[in-house]
Amino acid sequence: MPGTWRTGRPTTGGRPKRRDRVKALLLLPEDELALQAAIVAEQPTVRLVDERAPWPAMTTSRPPARDSVLDIERSVLIWDPSIHPRLPRPRFTRPARRSPLAGRVVRLDRGTYVDGVLTASVISAVLWDGMKPEMVSLFSTVWRAVLQGTSGYLVRWVEGTGQEQRIFGMRIGHHALAAAREGRISLGDERMRLYPPSQEKARGAHW
Repeated sequence: MPGTWRTGRPTTGGRPKRRDRVKALLLLPEDELALQAAIVAEQPTVRLVDERAPWPAMTTSRPPARDSVLDIERSVLIWDPSIHPRLPRPRFTRPARRSPLAGRVVRLDRGTYVDGVLTASVISAVLWDGMKPEMVSLFSTVWRAVLQGTSGYLVRWVEGTGQEQRIFGMRIGHHALAAAREGRISLGDERMRLYPPSQEKARGAHW
């Protein structure tokens, strides 16, 4: 179902099946604020936590929360304390599924917007079978907000072929799309292009 993340069936032997959910997003600050507003409107108990700021304890009910996504320089944790009242202090290990925060938050690593050049943010989460249904609901809330606040009007120029290839793993915010169309910003990857307006019109709808 569009706008939802579902957990799958257990793996052989009864061990829970884990999956990473990752999407790259080109977002201006206005897009980030719209994304925050859409999530909080549906789930008012959500807080935004600065993963990189000092934490008061190894496990705490008072992580460094911020009022706005723009108050967090890099790593934003989308947390609902009504589901998980306490969070373990992050350990910066890879892959993400080994983090003590896995399955407790949705993570947004903010891109950059410097001198008119926009680079991609990355939103990610880890899901597994048997996790709290409230967390699955939070993931679905975030994903719906992402889909509603972004479009798939991105292609990549394939050098040497003279062709453009659709980018399936990345979306662009509505404010960023308008700014790029007007030439007010450029995209961080020089091979990345907006989908040609003539072909958009021919398709007649958002991807």
